[in-house]
Amino acid sequence: MRRKGVTVLMAAVMAASLIFTGCGKSESTGTEGGSEAGNAAAEESSNAGEVTTVDYVFWGNQTEINTIMKTVDSFNATHTDIQVKGTGIDPSVYLQKLSAYASSNTLPDIVQVAVDYGDEYTKKGMFEPLDGMIEQAGLKDLVGDNLWNGLSYDGQIYAVPLQASACLMVGNKQLFDEAGVEFPTDSWTEEEFRDAAVKMTNADKKQYGVIYAGSIIEWPRALYGNGDTQIYDWDQKKMNASGNGAVRHAWDLLVSDLMIEQKAAPAVMSSKDIGGGFETGKYGMALIGFWDIAEIHKVVQDSFDWDLIPLPVSEEYGQWRTPMYANALSISANSQKKEAAFEYIKWTLENRDIQTNSVSLPVNKSISEDPAFLSEFPEGSKQYNKQLALDALANSVSWRNTGVIAEINNNVIKTEIERLILKPESTDLDTVLENIQTEGQKLFDAEKE
Repeated sequence: MRRKGVTVLMAAVMAASLIFTGCGKSESTGTEGGSEAGNAAAEESSNAGEVTTVDYVFWGNQTEINTIMKTVDSFNATHTDIQVKGTGIDPSVYLQKLSAYASSNTLPDIVQVAVDYGDEYTKKGMFEPLDGMIEQAGLKDLVGDNLWNGLSYDGQIYAVPLQASACLMVGNKQLFDEAGVEFPTDSWTEEEFRDAAVKMTNADKKQYGVIYAGSIIEWPRALYGNGDTQIYDWDQKKMNASGNGAVRHAWDLLVSDLMIEQKAAPAVMSSKDIGGGFETGKYGMALIGFWDIAEIHKVVQDSFDWDLIPLPVSEEYGQWRTPMYANALSISANSQKKEAAFEYIKWTLENRDIQTNSVSLPVNKSISEDPAFLSEFPEGSKQYNKQLALDALANSVSWRNTGVIAEINNNVIKTEIERLILKPESTDLDTVLENIQTEGQKLFDAEKE
C-alpha cells in the first residue's frame, strides 16, 4: 500500500482503517453545517444564543466520510453553542489541498493529520501549539507519551491523537504444536523467536516459520527504538546507517539469516508474490498490522487456531518496537475559533463510542486500560490477546514519511533492501548499508542547500 512521496504516509494511515481515516475515490464535502440533524440543532440553538461554526477537513472515501459525518452530527446534536461543518477530501490529493488552503490563508479550523507528517507542516507555522489547551483540559495523562512525542515539534504538541495502531506479531498455534515449540504468551527473547522460526520451517511442505512482507522495509529502521538506533537523524539531516550496530543487527537477523541463509522466511516483498500470507496456514508467525486482524479472522475462520504473540526482546538492544500509525486533529494557527475547535477535539478523545468504534485502538488510556475493554469484542469476531496489541502500541515509535525522509525511505532504503532480498548474490548487507548511508546523505545535503 506504500506509494511514493507524501502519499506514502496516507497509505500507512489508510491501512489502519481508523474511524477518521480513509482511502477515497473522489472529493466529497459534508452537507453544509453537517447533516439534517446537525442543521436542526444549529437552528434550534441559534434562537437561544450565538452559535460558533467550526470548519473541519479530513480525508476519506464516501463511506468513511458518511461515518465521520455521523460523528459530527452526534456532536452537533449535543452542543447548542458549537456546530461543526465537515469536509471530506480524497487522500491522494489531501496534502496538496492542505498546501492550497495554507497558501491562500484559508486553512479550516480543524485539520486531520497523521503522526508521520513530522514537522513538514508544523515547522511552517500552519498549526497552533496545543500544550496549554491540553493541560487545561486535563488531557495530557490520558494519552501515552510516545503518541504526544510523535505529534510534537520543537518541544510543542501540535495535534491531539484520536486512535492509533501498531504492527504486531501473530502466531499459528497448530504449527507451534507440530514443531514442539511452546506458544509464547509472555515476554520471549529474540533468540527464542529465531529458534521457533527455524523449527517451524519445512521446505517439503512449502511451510515457513515467519513472513514479513512489506514490514521488512520499515521495522529495522528503528526496531529497538529511536535515537541512536534510528537509521537517520531527521532533525540534524544526518544518516546513521553505516556503523549502526542496531540497524545492522536487525536486517542481519531478519534478512541475511532468516530469509537468505535459513530460508525460514520467504524472500519476497509481498505475500501476493507467493499466493497469500498468514491466512493460508503456511506460516508459523507473521508481522502484521493491527488492522489485519479482522481480515485474518474472516479468511481463517476455524481452519486453524491463532493468536497474537509478544514482540521479542533482544538481549543486546532491548524490546522490539514497531511503527506507530495514528491520526490526530490539529487546529489552524490562523483560526479565530480555537477554543470551539478544541472543544470538538476534546469531545472525540473522551467519547468512548468514538474511541472504540473502530478496527484501531483507543488512545485514551482511561478506556484502553479498563479491564472491560480487554474483553470487549464485536459479536462473531475473533477473541485475541488484546493486551499484546496495547503493549505494542505503547512501545511503538513514530516515523516521518514526508519530504526528504520519504525520498530516502522509498528511493534509497527500499531500493537497497529489495536488492538484498531479491538478488542476494549481487550484494551484501554491509554494502547495502554503505549505499544507504551515501545516497541518503546526498539527499539530506541537497535539502540543506
